[in-house]
Amino acid sequence: MKKINELLRYIKNQKHKVVKLALLLSLVLDLLFIVLLSRMETFSDRTNQLQAGMVAEKDIVANKDIQYIDSNAMSKLKYDTEKKILPIFKVDSSITANVTSAFGEFSTTLQNYFAENLDYDAFFNLSEKLKADGYNISPDFLYGMGKSPAASQILEICRKALEDLMTVGLMDNTAAGYDKNQTAEVWRWRENLREKEDIALTDLVTKDKIPDFIKSRYSSFLHRNDLQTVVIFVQQFAKENLFFDYNETNKKKETLLANLDPIYKTLMQGDVIVKKGFIISDSDMEKIEALKQSSSTLNLTGIIGTVVFFIILFLLGMEVVPYAMKRNGARKDSYMLFFLILIEIFFFLFLILVKTPPLFDNLIAALIMPSAMFSMLLSIVCSPLAGITFAFLSSLVVFLFDMNSALAAIFVVLSGLSGSLIVRNYNKRIQLIKSGCYLGIINMFLILTFVLASGKFNSHWIWMVIGAFFNGMVCSILCLGILPIIEHVMNVPTQSRLAELSDLNTPILQKMLHMASGTFNHSIQVGNLAENACIEIKANGLLARVGGYYHDIGKIDQADFFIENQETYNRHDNLSPSLSVSIIKSHVKYGVEKAKELNLPPEVIDIIAHHHGNGLISYFYVEAMKLEDKARVTPEAYSYSDGRPKRKEEAVVLLADTVEAAVRAMKNPTLEAIQERVDEIIKSKIDSGQISESELTFNDLKIVENSFVNTLKGIHHTRIQYPKQEEVNELFSNSK
Repeated sequence: MKKINELLRYIKNQKHKVVKLALLLSLVLDLLFIVLLSRMETFSDRTNQLQAGMVAEKDIVANKDIQYIDSNAMSKLKYDTEKKILPIFKVDSSITANVTSAFGEFSTTLQNYFAENLDYDAFFNLSEKLKADGYNISPDFLYGMGKSPAASQILEICRKALEDLMTVGLMDNTAAGYDKNQTAEVWRWRENLREKEDIALTDLVTKDKIPDFIKSRYSSFLHRNDLQTVVIFVQQFAKENLFFDYNETNKKKETLLANLDPIYKTLMQGDVIVKKGFIISDSDMEKIEALKQSSSTLNLTGIIGTVVFFIILFLLGMEVVPYAMKRNGARKDSYMLFFLILIEIFFFLFLILVKTPPLFDNLIAALIMPSAMFSMLLSIVCSPLAGITFAFLSSLVVFLFDMNSALAAIFVVLSGLSGSLIVRNYNKRIQLIKSGCYLGIINMFLILTFVLASGKFNSHWIWMVIGAFFNGMVCSILCLGILPIIEHVMNVPTQSRLAELSDLNTPILQKMLHMASGTFNHSIQVGNLAENACIEIKANGLLARVGGYYHDIGKIDQADFFIENQETYNRHDNLSPSLSVSIIKSHVKYGVEKAKELNLPPEVIDIIAHHHGNGLISYFYVEAMKLEDKARVTPEAYSYSDGRPKRKEEAVVLLADTVEAAVRAMKNPTLEAIQERVDEIIKSKIDSGQISESELTFNDLKIVENSFVNTLKGIHHTRIQYPKQEEVNELFSNSK
């Protein structure tokens, strides 16, 4: 939450509205595309029309790792599980109640007959009535039983035997249909409590097994004739009450089958499902369908994880990118916008290659993508650190598309790092071609390393090695073509752009040569002095030279008012000090305006604007103090007001401008005099605070001083006095 607040505060504090809007739009659009990717069908329409029995028109390859259910193994498992499921038989307690109630009524009636000693006809009528109710008991059997003194006891035993049988359950013979040796699960109710028992179907009681059931339980204490009486009554009154329950059995089956653990097969990314020209089998179609389902299924967890990863990546970029741009000053916003545009282009290009549809796996996509080109452009346009930062962030973008794409991510980051470092000293366009060769060789070694690590070297890898070299070459060629466009659109002072500006044949410098030759010569010397000094202190020497060449272009249209261009008289002799100083000061303003018309880089314009700092124009200040009211003469009115230099190059040009003019004015510029004068000027600039806001250190100033002295020594060295031509001719004549 803290990072998100920092991000929102950072965006809010952005001065550049375009950067602010671009940051918000890029975040929203990228998140939207990530979510859409998770819903995207990765198979083509043609692949969706495939069916078993068709001939594959091309190799069908798995585009990612998936697990799918093995239907054959699951069918066998379900079959085995169904075979093990016990059929459920339930005792119908309502039938049991009806049976025991019917026998109870019969037993009461029969005992009343016995008690009243009714004749045979009464028992005959009772037998007929029982026949009408479905019971077949002869009147002789009933009448004879009434003669037994133990008739009531026998009837009670019959009731108990019938109740035991009905509680155990009398199975319906027609409901089986199962293997005789199969076991069943029997549900019974005793005292309103259900009990379950697993029992073999052969052990369940059927009507033909009633005699055996009675004998097994009552033969030990009943006489054979009484036992037969019990069997007769139980057989007549017992009804089937144990039935196969299809619903409970099917419910049990469905529950067990639903709880089966699925058996998976694994399909690895790159596995060939069907080769071109082969017939698609049912098992192949199963893999294809599994791949389709995996592609079209919404993976909420995957979406959340990817979005969180992207947000972390975005926050990391917002933390790292400004640090990579920290030395770019006023250009920081535009450079950040440029960085953002490049990362978005990279994001969507890689997206097209691997997701819409998946034409290539991530490593091949990384070889096709000129990823190092982006790092090279940033390294040249912004700084090597910006290029290195892009290499790391772009590798994380690659990793974002597929968490198994480690090789592709490693290739992108190492290739990008190599590209950034190779072009860090770029100053000529031909160097980009050489850089492409170097980068191609590095890319080849990277792929070879992957090959050796995998232990699999085949023709596929050979083509990848060749492709890696061409990737480096393509990166440099694209960089060579795109860089001039970026230089002019963004107006950045790359080395090649500065080299073009340093050409003395440019129209503005030629105009200076013809209209202000003294200023031209002075500017050339300032440029050389500043360049040599900046190279010594590891600053941008070419920028300093161009700044030196152009720092006085504001003098061109008023050349006669500046001493270096005056041949006969000083035009300021006829002007007041206040008017003269306004003319002198205006050359800075005019120079900045002219530089903007010429579309010079802001860094060069800053040198023009700050090459005098806010220093005092001492000559006219002293003249004003002599001629005018001292109370009305203020140092501010006779000082430059365009600000002090910030960058090293600006400060060095300021020093070089003063030093060159001062040494040029010396009548006898000996080495000692030059050294003393340079030291004096640098100290005066330090004391007046003119370079206090610059990045120059005291050690830098010492190096700059030595560089100025060495350069000026070469310009103002002592020369021998050559004899006149008349003297040479005279000596030659005398020698004859």
